[in-house]
Amino acid sequence: MSTDVAQEPLDIFVRRVLAKSELLQTQEVFQENYSSDTPPKPLGTKAPLTLYIINHGAVATTDSPNTSYGSPVKCVKLCKRILDEDPGNTILCTQKSRVVLNFELVLVVEYEDNTFDVLTLPRDLAAFTKYTASTKAFVASTVLDPTGTPVIQHQNVTQPYEQLVIKYNATATAYANFEYTVTIPLTSFSAPLRKCELNDPTLQSYIVLRNLTYQVDVLDQYLAQAGATTTIWTTMVNFSLSEDIIDKLGIDQDIQIMGIPEYVCQDTDCDCC
Repeated sequence: MSTDVAQEPLDIFVRRVLAKSELLQTQEVFQENYSSDTPPKPLGTKAPLTLYIINHGAVATTDSPNTSYGSPVKCVKLCKRILDEDPGNTILCTQKSRVVLNFELVLVVEYEDNTFDVLTLPRDLAAFTKYTASTKAFVASTVLDPTGTPVIQHQNVTQPYEQLVIKYNATATAYANFEYTVTIPLTSFSAPLRKCELNDPTLQSYIVLRNLTYQVDVLDQYLAQAGATTTIWTTMVNFSLSEDIIDKLGIDQDIQIMGIPEYVCQDTDCDCC
């Protein structure tokens, strides 16, 4: 571009970030801790999600003892994470920002006999009382109750509050996805917002996800009560998934600057216009 082009006022339309909250390595897949009381009471704190993965070749039987041990789990790897849609985000009455993540997990399970299986969660999960021939893994009754109804898992001891629940698709009669929700008070963002910014009709929350990690701990074998009269051998596996959640609060603004446009329209003598 020629250096003799004069600067001029430029009106730039941008989405300006006013403040942000960085929730680093937030545990999105978890189950809630319960007390040892009778009945147990929810404590509002996180623990890894315990999966009771059915051993390869194990058979549900009424025999006692059950000697169909099968081959226990050797390792579990996260093959793919599928987001049903972009992260949902809503500003609640200029007080909080609510982030909702809907996803399913695809796990590759390796057994000690060198065989493999693929588990799609939560579709392949079941309550202990709801075992069928297609069941691949169980979860505790504090995650799926004895009727198979999902129980909301909470972290409500420290801000920001979180919850995780398994969503059920009644049409497909199957568990559809995990739904993780975190509610972030606007007071915890990097900068306070002025009243005029809070009341700006273009104020929105923008979500960035990064640094997905997961943790797997293969524990002991467990003889699960599969239905009313049968048992089946499983392997207990603690699983958790963590991710950075960056929540940016921004508004649409016009910004006036002095500069030189990348393209400058030049008048010509042609009659093409």
